[in-house]
Amino acid sequence: MKIKYLGTSAAERVPAVFCKCRVCENARKVKGKELRTQTQILLDDGDLMIDFPGDTYHHLMKYDLDITDIDSLLLTHWHSDHLYAEDLAYRMDGYANGITNKLDIYGNEFVHGFYNRAFELEGRTDKSKIEYHEINPYQKFQIKDYTIYSLPAQHGNFQEDCFIYVIEKDGKQMFYTHDTGYPTEEMWNFLKKNNFKFDFVSMDCNEQGKKNYSAHMNIEKNQEMIRQMKKLGMCDEKTVFVADHFSHNGGSTHEEMKQLFSDKNVIIAYDGLEIEF
Repeated sequence: MKIKYLGTSAAERVPAVFCKCRVCENARKVKGKELRTQTQILLDDGDLMIDFPGDTYHHLMKYDLDITDIDSLLLTHWHSDHLYAEDLAYRMDGYANGITNKLDIYGNEFVHGFYNRAFELEGRTDKSKIEYHEINPYQKFQIKDYTIYSLPAQHGNFQEDCFIYVIEKDGKQMFYTHDTGYPTEEMWNFLKKNNFKFDFVSMDCNEQGKKNYSAHMNIEKNQEMIRQMKKLGMCDEKTVFVADHFSHNGGSTHEEMKQLFSDKNVIIAYDGLEIEF
């Protein structure tokens, strides 16, 4: 599998829309990898997209992507930096022309409500152009050649309204954990029951080196998660670990995060990072 990080920030971006903190001022000056847009990824050159934030249009322009070619979208949760459904509604007739394929979208019931609201505001739907498929927590399902397992994230309302995912393809397994706090015992038991052995793990590190809170993780929780995975036999020395989804409130620049993780065998994600595993 191949993963491309189109965006790697929390909702406010780096620099944040309204902020003059040290991290944001540094990003404005240095630019490059210090600039972060809202979190979104592509798998296998567009075979599967994860999340659809307000920055999607920017990503299409920056990376020269044709969104009409993407026919599968997996959603983690309902926050606007992961689902900006108003732009999805522009796939309807009257806005879009010449589209011959359908976009299939996968997400939970709570997210479906936010999706429906955007289409109700536009007053039109067309399942031949775009269709939402509801998935449940701890469900195994298929998207093309991908076998996917959903887990309830420790995020949002903490009522199974946000998901993280295990994704399998061609004998490879990845664990995608954005946005979420540290996994619960129930989540660990599910992972252990399915005998996962991960080749790639993308970890929420919103708080970086600051004190952690329940809806996200920091470096300490990332390391605790890696230790638990090793203990349960879910990873080995070949597993690739990436920290992602950074907030400017975490207080660290990209270069400073590289130093914080320098002895931890974890890659610091940045907008445009590509990894094949």
